[in-house]
Amino acid sequence: MYPVRFKLHHYSVCAVLLASIFAMMTTLNGCSSDSDPNTPSAVNYTEQGWSHYESGNYAQALLSFERALNFDEELADAHNGVGWSHLSLSLNPPLAQEAFQNAVQLDTSNADAWVGLANILYLRNKEAADFKAAIRAIDNALQGDPQYLFRHDYRSKADLYALKASCYFYLGEHQSAEIEINKALQIDTTNETAITLQNLLAE
Repeated sequence: MYPVRFKLHHYSVCAVLLASIFAMMTTLNGCSSDSDPNTPSAVNYTEQGWSHYESGNYAQALLSFERALNFDEELADAHNGVGWSHLSLSLNPPLAQEAFQNAVQLDTSNADAWVGLANILYLRNKEAADFKAAIRAIDNALQGDPQYLFRHDYRSKADLYALKASCYFYLGEHQSAEIEINKALQIDTTNETAITLQNLLAE
């Protein structure tokens, strides 16, 4: 019986040692993966998404942003990327709106997401409430974090003022539209949207 007891005891010790070694390796691997820039992460996938977006590959961008959200559902800029990708692909406006809303709920300073939300509301053009909500979204964008602005799809505040002017124009608030047109043209005298609206108001 003694040899059997010794064998069992020997195996028990080995099992404990192996478990300890495995735990140490897991801990070390966990630490090293956090600092490894090649390790997939929400931030990495989001950066890849914007890279694809800038190159015009909106489908691949959408895939990257969705992968980012698989790692971190609360990453506001990944939601923002999903919104812009859907908007550019013209796939599903309701999903784009939902993504932008998720982004601004998670980070109210994300001006780019506010601009995206304003665009989708303006394009939806279902009722006056959409234009009013778009105007509020643009105001929030202008008050948001400047680092998020002008990354893509629009060049300066002139574009935002012009979009705001368009909303006022369709609301029939022509005086307010003129104010926003003038703001846009003070920044960019060649802004096509502002010039078109100005001509329409002059007729």
